[in-house]
Amino acid sequence: MADQLADGRSIRTLNVLDDFNREGLAIEVDFSLPAERVVRSLNQIIEWRGKPQVIRVDNGPNMSVGL
Repeated sequence: MADQLADGRSIRTLNVLDDFNREGLAIEVDFSLPAERVVRSLNQIIEWRGKPQVIRVDNGPNMSVGL
């Protein structure tokens, strides 16, 4: 997701949810979210919860990625 601060600067958020129980697993907020940071967040979730069977990405057209 993206939003804009009152001073015009853009911010981005990475929201990771468990679709089964709607639990928020991670929220990352910053002015930019490079791929390395996204990978680090996902790896941390995998350490806590185990590897998911499927990741659903909602970035425009829905698509699922099998793991």
